Amino acid sequence: MEYKLLAIDLDDTLLGSDNQISERTKKVIQQAQDKGVEVVIATGRMHASAFPYAQELGINGPIITYNGALIKNVSSGEVVEHNPISLDLTKQVARYVEEHDLNLNLYMDDILYINHDGPKARYYEKLAGVKAVLINEDLEDFIDQPSTKLIIVDDEEEIPSILEDVKAEFAEQLHITTSKSVFVELMDPEVNKGRAVADLAEQYGFSADEVITIGDSYNDQEMLEYAGLGVAVDNAWPKVKESADYITKAHDEDGVAEVIEKFIL
Repeated sequence: MEYKLLAIDLDDTLLGSDNQISERTKKVIQQAQDKGVEVVIATGRMHASAFPYAQELGINGPIITYNGALIKNVSSGEVVEHNPISLDLTKQVARYVEEHDLNLNLYMDDILYINHDGPKARYYEKLAGVKAVLINEDLEDFIDQPSTKLIIVDDEEEIPSILEDVKAEFAEQLHITTSKSVFVELMDPEVNKGRAVADLAEQYGFSADEVITIGDSYNDQEMLEYAGLGVAVDNAWPKVKESADYITKAHDEDGVAEVIEKFIL
């Protein structure tokens, strides 16, 4: 099979523990692009956070961000697709968060807004490489447009119960997933990476069989299941590995490079 589209998750997949792309991986991604393969970043991160990595890899076309809620062209800035959470639901989640005294990330116009300052905000800023804007007024009053995505950030030991409670409250209205053990991520119910990759493949005229996807976490499952070759890195969550057709090396062992060398070059 000749693969024509390669969609790669960023955190704990393409990026090593140092948040960097290895030289080996950059080299083979360039070789894949030279061969005519469309390489796409597919991340839960906001566009502003993913953009520098796209530039580093010489990606000029679209990248999938916010778990598929926003697909935007790197070179032109054109918005290919944007499916935010409705204004009403954004306000409902904000109300829930305030009632339970939780830490919320909102994303409007690709700007990160937070309702509480502190260590959790600093952690996210460092991870994403973006500066957060603190909301100093009533959260519901502040929200005047749909949020592209919402994230609840908390301690790892608290997240399972928060995830359970949030699903009980919003599972019928929102798509709820996680990419790291300290996040609960909420999107429009139609949004996931699998659908986003499928939409791009269709625009390019490629079938699912011509697509490789690589990921590690629960927010990657749909795209691993969609692709002709769904790949999990060895450091992936066990249930995510069950969704994969192939297990490559861990993110710190150039797992992405191994996939490209084995199946594309």
